Amino acid sequence: MKKYLVGFALWGINIVGAAAQTTPTNLPLDQAIQLALKNNKGVKLADSRTQAAEARAQEVKDRGLPQANASLAYSRYSLTGPFAFGEGTDGKPLFGIPAGAFNATMGGATVSKEVFGGFAEKSARLSADLLARASQLDARRNRQELVYTVTDAYYNIVKLIRSTSVIDQNIRQFDEREREARNLEKEGIVTANEVLKIQLQKNNLQLSRLQADKARQTALYNFNLLIGLPENQVVAVDTTLSNPATTLEPLESFLNQSVRVRPEVQANSLRVQAADAQLKNVKSSKYPHLGVSLGYNYINPTANVIPEASSFISAWNVGAGLTYNIGSLYNLKGRLNTAKTAIDQANLQSQQQTDQIRSEVVTSYNNYQLALEQQNVIRTALTQAQENYRLTESRFRNGLVGATDFLEANSFLIQAQLNVINATVDAQLAYQRLLRATGTNL
Repeated sequence: MKKYLVGFALWGINIVGAAAQTTPTNLPLDQAIQLALKNNKGVKLADSRTQAAEARAQEVKDRGLPQANASLAYSRYSLTGPFAFGEGTDGKPLFGIPAGAFNATMGGATVSKEVFGGFAEKSARLSADLLARASQLDARRNRQELVYTVTDAYYNIVKLIRSTSVIDQNIRQFDEREREARNLEKEGIVTANEVLKIQLQKNNLQLSRLQADKARQTALYNFNLLIGLPENQVVAVDTTLSNPATTLEPLESFLNQSVRVRPEVQANSLRVQAADAQLKNVKSSKYPHLGVSLGYNYINPTANVIPEASSFISAWNVGAGLTYNIGSLYNLKGRLNTAKTAIDQANLQSQQQTDQIRSEVVTSYNNYQLALEQQNVIRTALTQAQENYRLTESRFRNGLVGATDFLEANSFLIQAQLNVINATVDAQLAYQRLLRATGTNL
């Protein structure tokens, strides 16, 4: 008996655990956006590109620091010989190399720095810094795109949930209408064929319900991937729908704001400046380069690492050098043309980007105004569909119209209810597109 009681207790614990795992996690839109910004792989990749650009800028700065090197070497020199050439009057050779060998330890340290390089160092650092800042703005742009993508996915899930709720409500109403139609059939008010039409319409609604449910499951799965949650995490979204803004500032205000705020505009401006700095870097080859150095040399003609006093030679040296690349007088034409072309391309790309942004703002502004106006029309249509359904249902119960008219009125009502949901969600997304176009949705 204890065995069965224990088994039943464990089964109960498993049931409770399973229920806990499937408890939906409430996820407001702003929290979903924060999760996406934290976990999304695209954002992490953009951050990685920014870090790479900053690393390249640091490399340029490192190359501008004084260069220092040191060396220490030991050598053993073996003399060839004995070797003699010729003979003098005293009987000694005119030239000879005695046999034997000696040791030598030599070392040195040098610090050098280019004092003037035709502004090459300054322009290279400026170009690298500007490109690193442009990369940061690119990463910001990716974040803005992600915010809109998450918002779009979130509200589409809301649309599916709200639509499913409307369908469920109408299925329940059709169950009631089917029962009423059967009673009216018994009284001879409606025919069996009309009852069959009601059943067919209910089946169609059930099919739509299945399709909407599967679409919702797919959307939630992709949404979890987008914001970085586990694939099997059950989330509950906020299905409250309202218009974020019913009145807008003048269009010109949005246009000015987009050109001022959009990260693409700022990034393109920085790239134009970077291209100009690169041109100065190329021109630096036309100038003479001046460098200074400080060195120390050590020569020890013995095998002892630490020599005895006065048995080694050491010397300090300070120097300055001036160099000029004569080839820069005739071999820079191609590099200069390339740098100038890069500036022209950066300017044209910036102008093209600005035109696209202004077009995007105008389109988003007009689409949001259209969404607000469509809502008014659709809400009026819903009121009319509700009244038409009420009158047709009353006449159907009294046998004044057939099932065809009743089902048509019901279809108009369902479509009007779904249109209201779609219009409200579309207005939300249209407003988010306007914010994205002006660069203020992050």
